[in-house]
Amino acid sequence: MKVAIIGAGAMGSLFGGSLAGVVDEVCLYSTNKAYVEAVNKNGLIMTQGDNKWVVKARATSNPAEIGEADVAIIYVKYTGTRQAVQDAMVSCVTLNTMVVTLQNGIGNVDIIKEYIPEDQIVYGLSTLTSDVKAPGHIEMTTLSKVGTSMWPLNGVVTPKLEKLVDLMNQVNLNADIAPDVNERIWRKLMVNACENTLCAILKVNVTDLMINTPESYEIARQIIFEVSDVARAKGMNISREEALKHVMKVTYAVPGHVPSMVFDILNKKKTEIGCINEAIANEGKKLGVPTPAVETIARLIRALEANYDRTIKHHR
Repeated sequence: MKVAIIGAGAMGSLFGGSLAGVVDEVCLYSTNKAYVEAVNKNGLIMTQGDNKWVVKARATSNPAEIGEADVAIIYVKYTGTRQAVQDAMVSCVTLNTMVVTLQNGIGNVDIIKEYIPEDQIVYGLSTLTSDVKAPGHIEMTTLSKVGTSMWPLNGVVTPKLEKLVDLMNQVNLNADIAPDVNERIWRKLMVNACENTLCAILKVNVTDLMINTPESYEIARQIIFEVSDVARAKGMNISREEALKHVMKVTYAVPGHVPSMVFDILNKKKTEIGCINEAIANEGKKLGVPTPAVETIARLIRALEANYDRTIKHHR
């Protein structure tokens, strides 16, 4: 099996690097040329605490060099989904390619469907975490067993999907085929809507946000409750109390983790707020469920993006 990772950032590299030892070939596609150069020269460096692995894999920033793949895993941020799919179609995606999205938020599948037939698309999520330490070096930050869930968009489980899940489980990606994947996606949205955003605004890690600072915990709790309200209105059996317990369980599983939105803000880049808080608020409006905290945080993130070039600099 040949696997192409379209978007080899922190999470794409985690999946690509992990799978490299059990598949025939992995190609890591990234528009970050420093990453591509580092991986091709030194291998992909993967660390977890004191443990270190160096994975040999091919990396490229040229869509034509990806080549045909049996599986293409889209792992770019929401804002880059359309371009990523277009790039993948240059040489990677054929009529026999299974296209998998494990991206954050909701809305990515709608974009992918514009280009790829539904019977080739598999969607889901992963609650594993990873941070970029340097070009070509990631740090795996998940301490307890969390997983990766997938489901075919047309509801038909194929031998190729079963094989991919088996390969993922051989390298501790903890994958399963989950008919209830939509509910699991909304559970992850509960985490993303409060932790990704508030960590980015406050410039802290998830432990400091949720455990060490009561004031930010209270804001996060209100966001979690609102996301739970929307999920229940959509027919999912997720109470407010259960939602809060889930987010805290994930938080304790990834101590010190810094969500990627923090780096987006620090590096003055567009964030994924459109497929997280804004998407949740839009669902709430459709269903008549108020989401004032979710919407306020979305506006704050948009305000930060709008003022990247006007931020006051500190002078002593």
